[in-house]
Amino acid sequence: MDLPTNILCCPMCLEGLSIAKGADDSTTAVCTVCERRYPVTEGIANFLPNPIPSPKGRGQRLMESEWRVKRYESKWWRGGTLFKRYTGVTLDEEIALVKRIDAAEAADTVLDLACGPGIYTRAFAQDSLGRTVIGVDVSEPMLRRAVDKAAALDLANITFIHGDACALPLQDGSVDVANCCEALHLFTDVQAVLAELGRVVKPGGRFSASLAWVGRTPWSHIKAIFDGRFWRMHFFRREEIEALLDEAGFEPTVHHAHGIWMIVGGVRRS
Repeated sequence: MDLPTNILCCPMCLEGLSIAKGADDSTTAVCTVCERRYPVTEGIANFLPNPIPSPKGRGQRLMESEWRVKRYESKWWRGGTLFKRYTGVTLDEEIALVKRIDAAEAADTVLDLACGPGIYTRAFAQDSLGRTVIGVDVSEPMLRRAVDKAAALDLANITFIHGDACALPLQDGSVDVANCCEALHLFTDVQAVLAELGRVVKPGGRFSASLAWVGRTPWSHIKAIFDGRFWRMHFFRREEIEALLDEAGFEPTVHHAHGIWMIVGGVRRS
């Protein structure tokens, strides 16, 4: 696995990295300043800080479950028609919309934050083998699934990183396109996550996200209250997510809002 060191950095001090090769052909990224070491194991580069800057909420911890990992793309969740009843969009329709929002070029660097099993990561990588695609997630079980699925498609232009959304191992302005689908409502510190995205996305770069939305129906308000209390999920209001994106340096646009689901985009201001 060749790490794209031209865009990666130490997540703790944001300095550059060198690559150390072991006698067993293992790969380790080493910070050139603080000398922290980040090993690559079974196709996953471990850049997870210790301690993790942002604690996991209950909804995030659910993504560590092997049961959830195996069924995430199945008909029982994102791959099925039931999800569309709540969101107004199928998984394939959402992927197509995200691609239109991001308008990634053939040689762009693309970040898929909270990539999970790599649904969107693979979609970006398959469109152009000339792209550098980075999938970051805090869930190791999800990443193992993502690595296996990408390997089955022989996608060599993806780097999967075990990392934290509040301490990305990416250089300032190193990303052309960033995507964060199905995850913003799970983070315990959304402002910090969006600030990191604002740091790594270059001026003029694009951002896309799908997220839980309070919606306009009584049922969506009830679900927002229940999921907020039980799963520690946050259902956004339209003006709230627009303000958060603006604060992070993005010009926000809402592209889809139905039921409990919203899909937004943003262009990084200069």
